[in-house]
Amino acid sequence: MSTWFITGASRGPPFGIRSMVVEPGVFRTDFLGTSSLSTVARRLPAYDGTPAHATLDWSDTANHTQLGDPVKGAALIHEVTTGDDLPGRLPLGRDAIERRQATLRTLRDDLATWQNRSAATACDDAA
Repeated sequence: MSTWFITGASRGPPFGIRSMVVEPGVFRTDFLGTSSLSTVARRLPAYDGTPAHATLDWSDTANHTQLGDPVKGAALIHEVTTGDDLPGRLPLGRDAIERRQATLRTLRDDLATWQNRSAATACDDAA
């Protein structure tokens, strides 16, 4: 997953500069093809069964089968950046949305688990 940072002048915060982070999922491009991606000739056995090799295996079969349509993605970015309401983050694609939702679940779970003990670290005289 890559992240793009877009800024543009308009009405808004100080100096009239707004910004948005675009968090794209995988789009059907040549990004996973040999014109863009080079891999080693021999994989290290120490990484067998790890996410590193799982990602390499996925990239071998995913090229030109990715979920996202780059034309539709670019159109949405254009629509959002030329509109009045610029979100702070724009997950782009179903897979990007699913990753954000998983992150939110993890954050909620971590907060629920540690909230009371974390808050208890305040100084005794703190309001």
